[in-house]
Amino acid sequence: MIFDELTLHDFGVYGGRQTLALTPVSKDKPITLFGGLNGGGKTTLLDALQLCLYGPASRLSNREGIAYDDYLRRSIHRQPGLQEAGIELSFRHTTDGAENAFRIHRSWSAKTNVKETFEVLRNGEFDRLATDHWAEQVEEFIPAHISHLFLFDGEKVESYAALDGAPALIATAVQSLLGLDIVERLVADLGILERRKRTESKPSSEPTEEDALSAKLTALDAERLAEKSAQANHGNALDRARKQLKAVEDRFKREGGDLFEARAQLEADLRSTHGALIAARKELKDLAAGAAPLLLVAPLLKAADTRAQREERARNGTKLAKAIEEEHSAILSLSALKDAPEPLRQALARQLGERRVAQGGDNGVKPILKLDEVGALDLATVARDLPAIRGDVRSRLIAERKALIAYEQARRALDAAPSYDAIATVIADRETARQNLAVLEKEHEVRAETIARLERDFATLRDRLVRISEAEARQTFAQEDVQRVLQHSSRVRTTLSRFSQAVVAKHVHRIEELVFDSFQQLIRKRELVAALKIDPQTYALELHSSDGSVLTPDRLSAGERQLLAVALLWGLARASGRPLPMVIDTPLGRLDSQHRAHLVERYFPRASHQVILLSTDEEIYGDYYDALSASVGRTYHLAYDEVQRRTIVHEGYLQRGAK
Repeated sequence: MIFDELTLHDFGVYGGRQTLALTPVSKDKPITLFGGLNGGGKTTLLDALQLCLYGPASRLSNREGIAYDDYLRRSIHRQPGLQEAGIELSFRHTTDGAENAFRIHRSWSAKTNVKETFEVLRNGEFDRLATDHWAEQVEEFIPAHISHLFLFDGEKVESYAALDGAPALIATAVQSLLGLDIVERLVADLGILERRKRTESKPSSEPTEEDALSAKLTALDAERLAEKSAQANHGNALDRARKQLKAVEDRFKREGGDLFEARAQLEADLRSTHGALIAARKELKDLAAGAAPLLLVAPLLKAADTRAQREERARNGTKLAKAIEEEHSAILSLSALKDAPEPLRQALARQLGERRVAQGGDNGVKPILKLDEVGALDLATVARDLPAIRGDVRSRLIAERKALIAYEQARRALDAAPSYDAIATVIADRETARQNLAVLEKEHEVRAETIARLERDFATLRDRLVRISEAEARQTFAQEDVQRVLQHSSRVRTTLSRFSQAVVAKHVHRIEELVFDSFQQLIRKRELVAALKIDPQTYALELHSSDGSVLTPDRLSAGERQLLAVALLWGLARASGRPLPMVIDTPLGRLDSQHRAHLVERYFPRASHQVILLSTDEEIYGDYYDALSASVGRTYHLAYDEVQRRTIVHEGYLQRGAK
């Protein structure tokens, strides 16, 4: 059997319609890994599979004491206006060598009363027979009695390894795997037949101990049913109390209760933002005390700097012209030119004058600023630094604006937070609602214990009635046909009992070997347990150490007990011989690092041909993820969107520490 696809439509925390591909990508990569934080919807996926397959008979995580219709109503995604939800599961199953593709659809509406719709498609066509008799059909795929061997919560499996938990699990699994539950029902039916025959043959005028016990059993049964009815009514009161508390909590939030509880933090935020605002304004004042005010006359400063440079060039030109003139006069005064012809001297003087005019002069620039070199340098420096100062001022203004906005927001938030006197009434109402709910929950627990006691008393009295009926029948029934029926029925029950014992004794050794082999593959200290035995009568689990002494499961550490429970489930699943998918919620639980590594390396890749793991970010990550990645074909991340208030499934695995 292979799960191919799961579709969730407004189911639990999964708002909208989301479809998840589950088909293993290859035989070497059988694992589909889901990662999500607590409350992100991992257990909801496990519940969806169980609910889709078994409906009212499913073992759900949060249905304890809740009627099926109420559970369906509560499973609708909590978004205003939503009154419908649905789940679909596509899988393949091979029977008699032929593979069939199934798609089961279960949806419900809670507009008035809860109305459920269920249908089965086989190979793409509607199958009326499978739809009408799905409770019997699903037993051929995954019998409900052994579904917990393949669909289980890793945090709850440790109880299976306890002294009082293992026998019940092993007995249920063995009887379901070997078909002995049918034998038990046959034995019970024979007992009913015998009681009816004895009752028919008894004289009505002679009350017997059996009559008294029957009357007592009837009265006890009536009391048991009455308690169950009262428990159901009390459950309604409990639901009303929860709704009342929810209403008070909502009112508390509407009236600013969350802000009231966060008032100290809001005051701290106001002080912090006010300090930041003062600091930002001080920085602005410091800038204003420097050259920042000159930004107001930045164009004028730039023009002055340009004029100062022109005047400097003009002064330098005048000096150069004067120096050239002196040099030319010196040249014309040379003794070598005194005897030269006058035309030559005049031509030389003319040419030197033209060169003097071309190389120097003030270019018509009249001095206005008349700055010396130091003043001109200071003016140039200020003009050069103004852009940087402008950037500083702009950044400080932005910082001051942000600080002001943060301060105003903090002040408004603190102003919005109510005082204690303003919400004292709703605080008192909330405390009263909480106390009332606690009282009702305690009463509900006490009633549950009472019902459990009545169930035990009823079973004990019923067994005693069977024994007394058998004893009185042998003494008082004289009719030959009744005696023959009783004798043969007793023989058949004895034969069936021996048959059951023989079948269990024959197969329990193989189950022991498979469970022990599974445990040895998982345990870190292999020498801790040398042998594992299962009592074929009581189904009690017994461990033996290397020295032959009995090692009870309660002497193991919590991690070792959890590994023993996983090995028990693994071994029983292997003994079933059914190629079924394995779905594990919270796979690593409270195990230490070495035990976790053994599960990751030795169990998950080989648990089944298809393994679906629902992990938190504190379980499969880092080295564990690296060790498992070779066997992982698909990964999903369950991300809860606070804005949309729903979980959205993304491809790719959850990063540890992701919010």
